[in-house]
Amino acid sequence: MKHTTIAFLTLAIIGAVVFAAGCISSENETPAGNWILIGSGPAGTPATGIISLEITESNITGNSGVNNYFGSLIIGSDGKLTISGLGSTKMAGPGNLMTQEQSYYTALKNVTGYKIIEGDLILTDQNGNTLLTFASASSIPTGTWILNNTTGVTLSFLADGTMNGRAPINSYFGNYTISVANGLVFTQIGSTLMAGDEQLMQQESSFFAALHNVSGYKIVNKTLILSDKSGNTLLTFNETPAIIGKWLLASDKNVTLNFNAGGSCGGQAPVNIYGASYTLSGSTLSIGDDIISTMMAGTEEEMKAEFAFFGALKASAGYSIVDSTLTISDKDGKEILVLVRA
Repeated sequence: MKHTTIAFLTLAIIGAVVFAAGCISSENETPAGNWILIGSGPAGTPATGIISLEITESNITGNSGVNNYFGSLIIGSDGKLTISGLGSTKMAGPGNLMTQEQSYYTALKNVTGYKIIEGDLILTDQNGNTLLTFASASSIPTGTWILNNTTGVTLSFLADGTMNGRAPINSYFGNYTISVANGLVFTQIGSTLMAGDEQLMQQESSFFAALHNVSGYKIVNKTLILSDKSGNTLLTFNETPAIIGKWLLASDKNVTLNFNAGGSCGGQAPVNIYGASYTLSGSTLSIGDDIISTMMAGTEEEMKAEFAFFGALKASAGYSIVDSTLTISDKDGKEILVLVRA
């Protein structure tokens, strides 16, 4: 989340909000869960970026585009839902997100009911008018995705309503909106202007043309499918493995290992900056012998530590991730590196 300024982090009480409603669906359906805003008002105006709502048995929390908000919750046996003490942090952000945030809070204050239709949570006012529409968080394409059958083409959704990624040759960027009925639109797409192999340039042109024509999506078995207005599949992406991201060596947190979605990794060794390629398949991890690094010299102890670190990377054969700890093992299953999420 980008913020232009940070004003202060004191908490401000916005006011009590009362959700009083009967769910028109079955009694087993409940507003409890994790939701993402996909529309405001009866017309379902798309939200810019990610506005989240988490409802538990006793609390409401979420992020409203710039600030985190919270409140106390009571879910009545008669289908009513009451929120009180709604408050938020007080960070400042881009003007459009701040305006959207205040409209969101105003809508929350006017909510008196809810209904769940085809898995979407709809919050309504006292006249039954739709104020806010949410989709299940599990159905929203957040984070980074890898284009099917490729190693380097990616698509990342950022919480501020922007997206970026790696095309066959160039890096690209733009904006996105997610609306009701799984609508997804990319706008203001731009890219760097590097030239490359003719075949790759043709693939890149086709990729950008597909992005411009996207109007819908669905997530099936951890696969993101982007479609055009007629429902035809344009692009298919796979979920990014959990290993993607930056890790710190548990025994020396100045040593880092960053796995990129495109099949490359690297970071800071005890002395030098390094890079390499890697492959994943299930729980199998292989970091290539093609490790390259700067050529700085350190103390004898530091250089020994660096050689040992590079040797462990080259011996990698498997991995596991438990509670934000990455354990890399060799071909015999012996633990050779332990890292923690940065």
